[in-house]
Amino acid sequence: MSEAGPEIRHSVFIRAPREKVWTAFTTPKGLDGWWGTRGSEIDPRPGGKLTLRWRGWGAERDINADRDCVILEVRPPKRFVFQWGDTADAMTTVEFDLEERAGGTLLRLREHGFAPTAKGRQSFEGNSLGWGEAAILIKFYVEHGVSY
Repeated sequence: MSEAGPEIRHSVFIRAPREKVWTAFTTPKGLDGWWGTRGSEIDPRPGGKLTLRWRGWGAERDINADRDCVILEVRPPKRFVFQWGDTADAMTTVEFDLEERAGGTLLRLREHGFAPTAKGRQSFEGNSLGWGEAAILIKFYVEHGVSY
């Protein structure tokens, strides 16, 4: 936890060039390939919109949801930051940092800004698990072309 509240941090090493990992975050095809979305849209610039669309998703395959996000920062191929949330008072910030390493790319993820409420705590707990899964999914997608 940070002094400002709980935050999520995950890191994963991906055996691929940083530009290939970057494409997985900044193109509809890339996002849909690992995140379980279908028909995502992205305007990859600060102030641009990222729309994630889940269809037939979840354990029961009955979740149909759209999530609109606002892109805050884009520094190809190093850093991608956006805000998302169910309501204006439940927005969090998600940061992806990509660092070149011998043999691949180190992906660091951080999500912060969870509200100090029961709903904020619930989002923190669910997203903590979700980002752990997502880190593995993006690794398999980028390294092996395995789509979710």
